[in-house]
Amino acid sequence: MNYSPGQVNWMYVATFMLFGFLTFYYPILRNGKPVFLVLWVTVPAFLIYGVFIEMIVMQVSIFAVILSFPSKRSMIQRFFINSMLFFVLSIIAAGGFYIAGGEIGSIDFWPVIIAVLCYQFIHTVFNDVLLYLYTMYEKLKSPFFSKDQLVDYALIFVVLPLSLTFYYLLQFIGAGAFLLLGIPFFFISLVIRLYNTSENINANLQQAGDIGHRLSDLMTENAVIDQFVKEVSDMFDAEYTYLFDHQDGWLELLRSYEHEQFINIDFSLLSVGQGIAGVVLEQNKPLIYTEKKEWESISKNYSPEKMQSVLCVPISRNQKIEAILFLASDRKSSFDEYQLKILDLLCSYFTVSVEKARYMEEAVTKNDRCALTGLYNYRYLEEQLIYEMDRLENEAITNLSVVMLDIDHFKQVNDTYGHQSGNDILQMFGKILEAALPKGGTVGRYGGEEFVYILPEMSKAEALEFAETLRIAIGGYEFSIVPDLVEERHPLIVNITSSIGVSSAPADTDEAMTLLRNADRALYLGAKQAGRNRVAEYVK
Repeated sequence: MNYSPGQVNWMYVATFMLFGFLTFYYPILRNGKPVFLVLWVTVPAFLIYGVFIEMIVMQVSIFAVILSFPSKRSMIQRFFINSMLFFVLSIIAAGGFYIAGGEIGSIDFWPVIIAVLCYQFIHTVFNDVLLYLYTMYEKLKSPFFSKDQLVDYALIFVVLPLSLTFYYLLQFIGAGAFLLLGIPFFFISLVIRLYNTSENINANLQQAGDIGHRLSDLMTENAVIDQFVKEVSDMFDAEYTYLFDHQDGWLELLRSYEHEQFINIDFSLLSVGQGIAGVVLEQNKPLIYTEKKEWESISKNYSPEKMQSVLCVPISRNQKIEAILFLASDRKSSFDEYQLKILDLLCSYFTVSVEKARYMEEAVTKNDRCALTGLYNYRYLEEQLIYEMDRLENEAITNLSVVMLDIDHFKQVNDTYGHQSGNDILQMFGKILEAALPKGGTVGRYGGEEFVYILPEMSKAEALEFAETLRIAIGGYEFSIVPDLVEERHPLIVNITSSIGVSSAPADTDEAMTLLRNADRALYLGAKQAGRNRVAEYVK
């Protein structure tokens, strides 16, 4: 030790602690990350009183880090980790100071500069080394050296003159040095923080605009919803993101996204005023909670045990609430008021993108779907068949089968019961085919009473077995119609049968349209002409 307790000016020490605490609590932010300049306080404390007092000042100061930067870890764990880190740094840096020839209390200019430069350099290097070892221990991905660390080393030449000026002023003018340097330092820090906050808002606005562009490029409603939930969760660093759909005063959970993955939650409907989302629906204004004790009495149904801060906002379109967005974090005080404007902008992009996607889906449905049955039309079927044949040629799949069906005596059905009854049968027939569709397959109405299955990864034998099962199911189905061509209209049960042709690739052909024609030939030559209500395969 370089002092006796009677030589210590405890008012100085207390002021060092206060300055260190404030420096940690209100750091300068660079690209949203804190830059701690606490050495401007601890170096003078070290030069005057030695390593023991410096460690006391540092240990008290690190409480500010725990209070101002929320974390998933408990306060005790965080204090222990930071305390051990800075304790080791204090010892190692002090050793470097003494090796460089430094003396406590010395005012010899150049020896002090050289020793303090060694002190700060060693402090910075070992800080990076210890942090890297800690990230390795925690199995976190972190480079050993980055551009941000270059800034840390450059800051040595900012902190060095500042800390030495502080030290020499304390030695020559005493307590007045705290005012001469403390007031300008914290004032400049405040100005920089305000500037950085403004820059951060601008960066968030730019990011929100980029997200809006990405959402507008998506063509389906589900894709827009999924992308929006993921983007918002990432932008606001939320461990939990829930999107509720609003219909007639009730909220239904539409998406649940926890720890970067979508999950299924058994969540009952919420009414107006029920739960946090229900309160937002009732009040039509956002809510922010900084910690669990503020909202746990309001919450209903489901809430993760570690969830702390909450941000919940209404999503409106044309003065009507369409949905509720719920963001939450395991950390306390994770959300700020200024983020509401960013989130409101994102929600506007979201509603516009959803509306556009719905319009596009309707347009695609009209172009690719049969208006009567809802199945794909012939144009889509031909495009899909070409696509699947390309996959076969590229060995992405090993088999491709086409199953073509035709309703037997369908003209007689129309002539007997009327065209509306025929349409009803086509609709029911389409539902039967869609219900039987194997995974990965495609079914559509090729024209009139003809329907087609495109079945990748299904051999001819498997396709024939599938077709036979389907033929039996169709023959046993009772079609309920109301005939148009009788005076007394009442429900009538009719039974129909179907003829089916099957062709496969590469067994029968390696061309898409030939595969379709082969199935058509098998249908008419092998099934229709052989008596109908049967399955036939194409034979070369």
